[in-house]
Amino acid sequence: MEFLKIIIKKNLTKNQLIHGNNMKKRSFPIRIPLYYVRGGTSTGIVLLQKHLPEKKALKEEILKIIMGVPLYGNSENNKQLHGLGRETTTSNKAFIIDIDYQSNKVISTFAQLEKESHTVSWEVNCGNMTSAIPLVIRDLPEEKRLMPEGKLTIYNTNTHKNILCTMANVSPQYQLASMPDVIGDFPEVNLSFEDPACSKTEALFPTGNLIDEINDIPVTCIDVTVPMIIINAESLGITGYENFNEIKNNQVLQEKIMEIRVNMGMKMGIGKRNGEVMNEKDLKESITQPKIAIIAPPLYEGDITIRYLTPKNVHLSVAVSGGCCLAAACCFPGTVASNIYYAHCINDHSTVRIEHLSGISEFSITHEGEYIKYASAQRNAQILMKGEFFIYNPSDELEKAMKAFKCK
Repeated sequence: MEFLKIIIKKNLTKNQLIHGNNMKKRSFPIRIPLYYVRGGTSTGIVLLQKHLPEKKALKEEILKIIMGVPLYGNSENNKQLHGLGRETTTSNKAFIIDIDYQSNKVISTFAQLEKESHTVSWEVNCGNMTSAIPLVIRDLPEEKRLMPEGKLTIYNTNTHKNILCTMANVSPQYQLASMPDVIGDFPEVNLSFEDPACSKTEALFPTGNLIDEINDIPVTCIDVTVPMIIINAESLGITGYENFNEIKNNQVLQEKIMEIRVNMGMKMGIGKRNGEVMNEKDLKESITQPKIAIIAPPLYEGDITIRYLTPKNVHLSVAVSGGCCLAAACCFPGTVASNIYYAHCINDHSTVRIEHLSGISEFSITHEGEYIKYASAQRNAQILMKGEFFIYNPSDELEKAMKAFKCK
């Protein structure tokens, strides 16, 4: 009988062992209030800080359970049946928001999750998901205080930058708009990232150069809303018009990109949330930075074509942050992007139309010389649902923390 117990225990996952997942365990479910939202081409959750424990590890446990990703280790065949995630990177996103009543700002902290991994990345912001936050605020009692005339300021802790959000002031109605890759019209949200350069590095062009070379491949490393490496598709031996699977399944291409990411990422000096600079191991494992833009001349009515990597997955369109970053690079002569960009920026406000796998998106750059004042984009967003997520098998520490939390 003792031998049988040992065999059973060996077959339990680490998560089951740590959580004591067995026939005898009893627990009351923990209820976590949340909004399930779509912002632009991303879906995920928005939670209020006041409903969560302070400890980071417990927040991560909550996020991983809600989204249905592994608590420990990796799970290659995870289908996320037990959570709200939808298997793609763009549908495994979370915001934790708080309100600063002194400045009348929303404080946002973004977390990126991945279906196969236990890793939670707190390193970058998400522009698409940010567009859903104003809708959440409009559903709260604080709307009138925080959104006079439909304007909301969000301070993002990942990048330490402000985002100015504007919605048409027709409350309780919404001004609707369409966008590529989203069927139908939904509430329009205009985003302007204030002083968006140097989000995770020390300079607009972190290597000090407009163009660097690695293995005879010219690249531009730039940091506007997010650190990104821009590469001409021809330099990689492709056209830049490949579809999702052609990029994803090209192993030779993926290996080239990984080498470029790691080597140039080291030169960019990309900062982590703890203040340290990403090393080689960090860059290889990162699910968020630096992003990759593979570019080519436009085929249709756009100004430039992109295949956007986030960085380990191919984006079906283009992220807000990635689009803003590429648009900024187009405005500086001598970059890899400006060598393709046909329109050329001739004043202090330029709109760049970027062609991608789902259509064409516009991004605007307002700048004075090399100083970028704003990077802007229009999205639409929706609250899909609000309610409570039931956590049935929390760790002992989380269960204890939430019980104490409710007693305050």
